[in-house]
Amino acid sequence: MLVKEENMSEYSKVAMNGILGFNYEKGHEYVLKIEKTILAKPANDIRYKLLEIINDNVVKTTLVWDTFIDDSKEDEIDISSKYNGVQGWWDIANTPYIYVGAVFPENSFATSFDKEITGKKQSINLCFDFTEPYIAMMNDVRQNEYNKIIKEVIRSKEYQNFKYPTRPYIAKLTELKSLENVELYIDDNENFASILKKMGNKEFDINNTVSLCLGKVIFKGFTVSMDIPEKGIFVENPTNKDNLVYLRTLTYGTSAYFLIASKYPYNEIVSSLKGPFVKKQENEEVLNNSQIILLTISDIRQTADISNSFEALQNYLNNPFMSGETYGYPIFCKGMYVKDNSTFIPGK
Repeated sequence: MLVKEENMSEYSKVAMNGILGFNYEKGHEYVLKIEKTILAKPANDIRYKLLEIINDNVVKTTLVWDTFIDDSKEDEIDISSKYNGVQGWWDIANTPYIYVGAVFPENSFATSFDKEITGKKQSINLCFDFTEPYIAMMNDVRQNEYNKIIKEVIRSKEYQNFKYPTRPYIAKLTELKSLENVELYIDDNENFASILKKMGNKEFDINNTVSLCLGKVIFKGFTVSMDIPEKGIFVENPTNKDNLVYLRTLTYGTSAYFLIASKYPYNEIVSSLKGPFVKKQENEEVLNNSQIILLTISDIRQTADISNSFEALQNYLNNPFMSGETYGYPIFCKGMYVKDNSTFIPGK
């Protein structure tokens, strides 16, 4: 928590519970009347006590990313961080049971993905957009059948000949005022963001840090899609079809999220992260005076592996799909309404 005393020009850091009787709410800015006590023992120990909340304003925070690459499309729904967990931090991935052809109420589509509508569906063709496309008929449209087809596809020559992209689909970086801001930028997975923040508080030497930044990188692999069902997706339409959405495409890929604390300014961190940075001698001084926490999510478990080196980040960027050993996990999806095959747009 950042505080600035009256007649002072600079903010200072106070623990979240550092003002007796005051509970801070994220996204608010306060003017407080407090009692300040400086104790002789321990030396210069400062205690604060709330006397009155003079003003309480909701602060609208504008999130600003420095975007290096963003090839995402407007109708793609980003689910790359929504269900992730972290290895060894009691943060279990909440992996959704989703597949192309699945139908959900619009209020759970791309959020909880629960309450799947499991009525009998028409057979559908699945298309895997490899260099040589793979087409598979799914007669029994349900999760188990979809999983069987995925296993068949991974053994196919079309998949074996597929060359995974070497260029990120999304790559962006932002400067953080404090570790508290992590939850503003990863706002669709509170536990995941909280764990990353806790790791930063545990590992970083914040008092000797000049700049803090958060990075996100996504590599897109392949997309599975289905034809628009001209006769409807269900054999017999349910009574509530107006509010149902079917999953028309799933895009698989891998992702990385990382925190950097550095003794160098943010602009020098940005310069150091461009290109194959680990082996560049001109970046050595900056990297040697910076710390990194790297979380990489590379498979269907959606559980992040933890690393603490810039070399590990470079290795991920060089080989995000582990030479084809993993195809990743669902990072984007598209939905269409059952009633008329119009595109589902979250929040509308």
